[in-house]
Amino acid sequence: MDKALLNKLTHILEMTEKKKVDTIEGRILLDDDLKRIKRYLHDIKIEDYKEKSKARKKDVLEYDKEFFKEYLPLQKILAFDKDDIPYRTSPFKIIKFRDGIETSYVDYSKILSGKYRGQIGFDGVFMKDKITDLSYGQVGHELVHTQVEKNPNSLENFYNREVLSIFIELVISKTYCSRTLDNMFRIRFKNVNECLASLSYFEDCVFTYDEICQFRCYLSSALKALHLYEIYDNCNYLKKREILSLIEDVFRNKLTVESFLRIVDVDYRNSKDVELVKQYVKKYK
Repeated sequence: MDKALLNKLTHILEMTEKKKVDTIEGRILLDDDLKRIKRYLHDIKIEDYKEKSKARKKDVLEYDKEFFKEYLPLQKILAFDKDDIPYRTSPFKIIKFRDGIETSYVDYSKILSGKYRGQIGFDGVFMKDKITDLSYGQVGHELVHTQVEKNPNSLENFYNREVLSIFIELVISKTYCSRTLDNMFRIRFKNVNECLASLSYFEDCVFTYDEICQFRCYLSSALKALHLYEIYDNCNYLKKREILSLIEDVFRNKLTVESFLRIVDVDYRNSKDVELVKQYVKKYK
């Protein structure tokens, strides 16, 4: 997530008076639990992920459409026509593949007034033009962002912004191919390790406050998403559907992300357990 996007989302959350940061998360960059995870990830070798580039854009979009249709129906979002007038549409309709971008992202245009007061409008969901087996989960990841963030009230804590996106990315990867799931986990392990390494340099003032917020957001979200996926992967079919149904309630603005996390008993403290991380690594590295 770039700095401009961070500033936009921070502004959105401040306007709704919902930007709440857990004091422990915000004050302590690397507590003892995180230091243990950092040492563990540093000492093991995570295999490099290998992307297959035989996938086609059409195949990725069709697969994800079927996934969301069957498991987690998406709500329409607000986009803009050529005259900059907002209208409701499927998030799939605003996906655009662009050559040259390094990471996929959702472009948040503005908070609307008038008829759509308080809702967020989107300029597009921009995906990397290079299509690989990882693209199935990555498209789902960005689509979940449109669902969670179309109404600012769905998110109380900025540090939870990536939880559902990363979780659904993993679920889609698993349904597509177990090898793709292994690769996606390896990416997340490496990302967590990079965040921990970056945060350890904070006292040397290497990074700005905004960059530290990004690292903290990703680290907190990723650990919770990995924990949530472990719960999901080990439960029965009915429990899986219950979890997805609760996420749909978040999409429908009936629950906040934080309310959902409380129901499934996933929080920052019980997600930063090095023994949990060891379980993930044993299964997917």
